[in-house]
Amino acid sequence: MTQLELVIPLRASAPGPDGRRLDPALATWRTAVAASADACMLLAADTRLVAISRAARQVLGLRPDVEHHTPRFLDAGLRFLDFTAGAHPLVDAELARLAPVQALQTDALERSLMRIEHRGVHRTFDVTASPLHSPPRLDAIGSLAFLTPIGPA
Repeated sequence: MTQLELVIPLRASAPGPDGRRLDPALATWRTAVAASADACMLLAADTRLVAISRAARQVLGLRPDVEHHTPRFLDAGLRFLDFTAGAHPLVDAELARLAPVQALQTDALERSLMRIEHRGVHRTFDVTASPLHSPPRLDAIGSLAFLTPIGPA
């Protein structure tokens, strides 16, 4: 039996020569996310953050120009924490299980809790992410994630 494994690098030190090119099939999604009143974001297949709604930028504490730089989701300046009392930073294996990244790896709808630290305050989000496709290609071209804050701001 043949086993195939999809490996998506979680972090990158620098984008490649074509690292800023956006898949044309994501252009419509990018426009919809940018105009959305919901807290949502769009990741490209390589986990670059290519669109984020104003509401998502605000609840995550990201700079308004984050889309211009198209950082990888895990390198966008967010500090991801575990759910222990010590609130330790997540390791790479745990980061791979965050819904926006997991949706790209599993090619399925994913849901997870995400805890971040912003300005010394811990915030928890219920995150639902869906892979996006562009037939006839079989692999996901990106993932669309919605964030719902849990608890007080």
